[in-house]
Amino acid sequence: MVERVCGVPPELFRRVCDALTANSGRERTSAFCYAVGWTQHTVGSQYIRTACILQLLLGNIGRPGGGIMALRGHASIQGSSDIPTLFNLLPGYLPMPHAHRDEDLAGYVGAIRNDKGFWGEAGSYAVSLLKAYYGDAAQPGNDFCFDHLPRLTGSHSTYETVMAQLDGQCKGYFLMGENPAVGSANARLQRLGMAELDWLVVRDFSLIESATWWQDGPEIETGELSTEAIGTEVFFFPAAAHTEKSGSFTNTNRLLQWHHTAVEPTGDDRSDLWFMFHLGRRIRERLAASTDPMDRLFLDLAWDYPVHGPLQEPSAEAVLAEISGYGPGRKPLSGYTELKDDGTTTCGCWIYSGVYADGVNQAARRRPRAEQDRVASQWAWSWPANRRLLYNRASAAPDGRPWSERKAYVWWDAEKAGWTGHDVPDFPLDLAPGTVPTDDATGAAALRGDDAFIMQGDGKGWLYAPAGLVDGPMPAHYEPQDSPFANPLYGRQQRNPVRQVFSRKGNRYHPSGTEPGAEVFPYVVTTYRLTEHFTAGGMTRWSPYLAELQPELFCEVSPELAAERGLEHTGWATLVTARGAVEARVLITERMTPLRVDGRTVHQIGLPYHWGPNGYTTGDAANELSSIALDPNVHIQEVKALTADIRPGRRPRGPALPLLLAEYRGRAGITERTGTED
Repeated sequence: MVERVCGVPPELFRRVCDALTANSGRERTSAFCYAVGWTQHTVGSQYIRTACILQLLLGNIGRPGGGIMALRGHASIQGSSDIPTLFNLLPGYLPMPHAHRDEDLAGYVGAIRNDKGFWGEAGSYAVSLLKAYYGDAAQPGNDFCFDHLPRLTGSHSTYETVMAQLDGQCKGYFLMGENPAVGSANARLQRLGMAELDWLVVRDFSLIESATWWQDGPEIETGELSTEAIGTEVFFFPAAAHTEKSGSFTNTNRLLQWHHTAVEPTGDDRSDLWFMFHLGRRIRERLAASTDPMDRLFLDLAWDYPVHGPLQEPSAEAVLAEISGYGPGRKPLSGYTELKDDGTTTCGCWIYSGVYADGVNQAARRRPRAEQDRVASQWAWSWPANRRLLYNRASAAPDGRPWSERKAYVWWDAEKAGWTGHDVPDFPLDLAPGTVPTDDATGAAALRGDDAFIMQGDGKGWLYAPAGLVDGPMPAHYEPQDSPFANPLYGRQQRNPVRQVFSRKGNRYHPSGTEPGAEVFPYVVTTYRLTEHFTAGGMTRWSPYLAELQPELFCEVSPELAAERGLEHTGWATLVTARGAVEARVLITERMTPLRVDGRTVHQIGLPYHWGPNGYTTGDAANELSSIALDPNVHIQEVKALTADIRPGRRPRGPALPLLLAEYRGRAGITERTGTED
């Protein structure tokens, strides 16, 4: 069945299983390292869940050399998750309140807290966050300004925002560090959405495609848009680079590393912190005389950071200190266990509490390896509590002794009646292995002495997850939204039944498997990154030496596919989907091995996604091909697996391009209902 679904021969699958199990146990551990090849699918969350289940079963969680490592495409993607860019989270993974459900602070806390473990202190985390946001204005009598927080009315991801733009519901848009005209799924729909805005603010290092689409985008060439008819007012603000500002990166190890300003920004370049701080200041100045209760959420903001220099740059360290938290008398907190729900503590992100302990920027520490311990605990600072390995109580057996001396990490010291080891124990320090709590205990006090998973509601690692996932308590295999194969595991259930789809003009889906018309798009395309370029190319395509190293968009194909389609090495090829068509140079390579899946041969096409029409090196954007179909849990797009056709030669220009796409959709019999079944 693995071979039928994945194209992996049984003998190869057995080799992988043997290697993994042989390197898991008391004396050895294995780690899973993944990146967006796992996540950018309509079942991406379930792929990660599968890894969690395997690692729990193999004893590879909470032990040195084990775990699951999310390899990031940016220096601080972990930081962007912790202090979130996501619509449905507050800092420290506190859920965003929902309209009509979370009507007051007590109800909100009651809905998110667990009776057992450290989520039992959710009220302390939430109140301390509100105090960081609103300062003295946040008091017990006004629910600590809980009503100032926005409320969710459903999914408000970046892709729902695009739909709201197209429907005329979203009138204004800030783009800071993103280039959706190239980097987001269905790039054409991104541009059409921005064309419906009243105003658009773009902050970036260079004039990226999301700043110039209104005058030189692909739809201008095809005649689908005209500059004169676009009503969007576009404002471009040049952004400071990371070398021109102070701040922190949080990497996949949860390690906060501080960087200092190397050179001052030139011209009108400004940091993100400068832009948001002074925008907030100007808004509050405009509203200063307002008596409208709706304006209080701006006027009550406690943005009183000191500024310095001729640009009046806010102090990034002052922001970090507020994130770390204060107790009474503005005394810096040492960690999240000191947080209270009575308003006496303030903390901008509870998992970061202690990063400014003792009034010292712990993230800026740089003690050399030779001068410290094996876990490098004095190099920067890792959340939470400078702990380098989460759930490390699992590195010891239930009785508190290490599973092996070779892999000893933290253990119970009976003589000192406490947990000790090479790392900060991820467990109450005085909770003895044999402890059994009373029935009425709550929070951390309700943990047993062997409950290693202190953030779970029962202290256990979950193989079966009855809550937290939209698409089920156990992982299941579903084919991608667009797939050349029927699902051999579940028969009639082709796709994830709760995936998010948006069937509308410009975002049509392909027939899949045995559905009529699937043969029109017989090949699988996967997008990926190159070492020489960075995400949507906003920095690297404007760097001459990087543009020279990777000067042109290319597609990777196998010799067999090249022969089947008449493609020539270094020649041109056109890739076509229902959404768009792109041209690329052909790279014929044995790296793209044809797969044998469910008795058929499937050819794969590899396509980097860094290009666009601006910069020193230009080309079509791979995301012209992709649709907007999302994982239902985290709302990430599926761009790691889609179907397409490939043909030799360059793509059509001007109005001929939309005609080509319409011809393909007609041949495949695509309608608004194609690919939308539950």
